Amino acid sequence: MMKKSILWLTLSAITLGLSACAGQKDNKEEEKERKGWELVWEDDFDQSPVTANWAKTPRNKKSAVFRYVSQNEGLYVSQDGNLVLRAMANTVSNDTLPFLTGGINRPAYKAGTINRIEVRARMNTVDGAIPYITLIPLNTTDKISIDFMERYGLDEFIYQSVTSEYTTTLGMPDNPPSSALVGVNPVQYHTYAVETYADSILFFVDDIRTKKYPRILTNMQGQFPFYDYNFDLYIGIRLNKDVDPAALPSDFFIDWVRYYELQKPEAASN
Repeated sequence: MMKKSILWLTLSAITLGLSACAGQKDNKEEEKERKGWELVWEDDFDQSPVTANWAKTPRNKKSAVFRYVSQNEGLYVSQDGNLVLRAMANTVSNDTLPFLTGGINRPAYKAGTINRIEVRARMNTVDGAIPYITLIPLNTTDKISIDFMERYGLDEFIYQSVTSEYTTTLGMPDNPPSSALVGVNPVQYHTYAVETYADSILFFVDDIRTKKYPRILTNMQGQFPFYDYNFDLYIGIRLNKDVDPAALPSDFFIDWVRYYELQKPEAASN
């Protein structure tokens, strides 16, 4: 996940007339079907705040993203068929951190897989809160991520970006551009999606393609590692250290998550 100061220097701006229903679940069977794609797994969180397929993200005080993550049940709530991840001021007597945040993760896709991931969500945030939907690889210490939704505070737009050794350590965030800014109304439901191919990453909001990050010919290492690792999906809220405790809680409403893989030719012909 990239810092906002870096993103401002590297993003390509997109303003779209995106709109969606603000309050209703949207699990119509026909909308799950996508031509050329096979739905492999999904979770609509109707039965439980966190199903058996997900883990609560462990705390990592060295990471700004996971610094305040907690297992506290009050941060994982079922509401109107949504999983609500919450960020709040800490009132737990045996936890010395000033804030607590909810976050979940699960295995997403294996290396060499052409896939599509969709998350339908809305958010109720405050200044200093950053809801995120991101893919992070396993078994590497490199700074690699696919961030297909980050919203900073009260911004009426979201960021979609990739991070790699090429964009950070080697200082190449703009060849090709690694970030996009997409204007949305974040308090309404939107479907944030990403597709991973051997030669590109495609980003979407409400089925509108918002960005393409391609593999390019270069002698520099680490430009396109996104097809070479197993990735986990992380969803949660990050808090800045200077967030006003009185402004909290901040909530992130997850309606559903769907994972697709490219349909096999014999299945597509049926």
